[in-house]
Amino acid sequence: MRRLVVASAILATLLTAPLSLAAAASTPAPSVPPAVTPGPTYTATASDSERATAALSYLLASQLSNGSLDSSLGETADFVIAAAAAGYDPTTLTGCNMGESALDYLAAASDQAVNDAAKTGKVLLAVVAAGQNPAAFEGRNLVTRLAALYHAKTGLYGDGSTFGQAFGILALSASGGTVPLVATDALMALRGSDGSWSYGATAPAAGQGDTNSTAIALMALDAAGVHDADAKALKYLATQQLKDGGFPYQNSNSHGKPVSDVDSDALVVQALEGAEQDAGSDEWSKNGANALTAIRAGQSADGGFAYPGSPESAFTTSQVPAALLGTWYAEASQPKPGASVPATKCANYTPSPTAAPTPAPSPTPTPSPTPSPTAAPTRPAGAIAPGTEGGLGGSVATIVVVIVVLLGLIAAIWGWWTLRARSRKS
Repeated sequence: MRRLVVASAILATLLTAPLSLAAAASTPAPSVPPAVTPGPTYTATASDSERATAALSYLLASQLSNGSLDSSLGETADFVIAAAAAGYDPTTLTGCNMGESALDYLAAASDQAVNDAAKTGKVLLAVVAAGQNPAAFEGRNLVTRLAALYHAKTGLYGDGSTFGQAFGILALSASGGTVPLVATDALMALRGSDGSWSYGATAPAAGQGDTNSTAIALMALDAAGVHDADAKALKYLATQQLKDGGFPYQNSNSHGKPVSDVDSDALVVQALEGAEQDAGSDEWSKNGANALTAIRAGQSADGGFAYPGSPESAFTTSQVPAALLGTWYAEASQPKPGASVPATKCANYTPSPTAAPTPAPSPTPTPSPTPSPTAAPTRPAGAIAPGTEGGLGGSVATIVVVIVVLLGLIAAIWGWWTLRARSRKS
């Protein structure tokens, strides 16, 4: 009798084992958290487009609640122009804390610059780049404002400085207007004998011009279709290039040893684009380096840029993304509506989850006795559960066969034991 009990226990264990496996097979796999797609990461081997996006993300994190960068019209306008050049919608530029937009700030700031041709022109450039109408920008007609600053007799904009004249011409060209010849002649009259321009309202003496003013003036003339100044201005810029391939504000020892800076590099790159020059070519390289390689070398891991001897800042960074994208002032942009600059540099940034693909529905779905608030993905009937490939638990048919064989074995052993017991009695 003890043998019968032991045998029965063994058989019971064998019988319940497949049932346990069946139960395990019917238990859904634990839900796997959805994968997340991180924002773009800036690396040393990134493309110029990726570098520009990293710089824009840095600028987004630097944006103030009033929508500006450093409460500066110029910096904020450059931010808008670069974002549009990268394909992002400038209306989404609201910073990490969703404050005022950059365009809202420019609208308000333009009211304080109605007598400044350079600032009015630059706001108009940003509005056009954003794909908006400068003649009806948040209740403002920037085209009329700019026209009011133009002096038809002299061809000068505002105070007649190089920046005012250049940005007036650039804005008029970008908004579809015809630039008067007298206006471009007035800008040409501000050129020094060496082909350079300075910031002021008079032509500089030889050696007193600077790369920034020259680049801005050259872009304005090229945008207006006047290329008479190209050869001499490009020759001047070539004399300013340093051994590291970059450009300083002035290649002069008057204020100490000249060093290249990314803002000057960016403006020169943009001017070269406008003049149909290749900033990365051998012609514009020294010792295998050029303005573009200098810009790339100057980018910090978080996407920002610094002026030599200073910490990185929005002021220095704002000019650079457009140059990396090969865009110059007055060049058309095509931002994608709703596309926003990645907020990867914001302290509150959280990657957006990417929904897991929906599996095919089961042909014969079996309702769960206790549905979970977050249902696990449904596997098709007959599919093997993850982690049980090739095992017993994946096949109900196999379990049934095992049970039948075990029942047959039980019957055989029971019959043998009964006959043996009867024979002993006999």
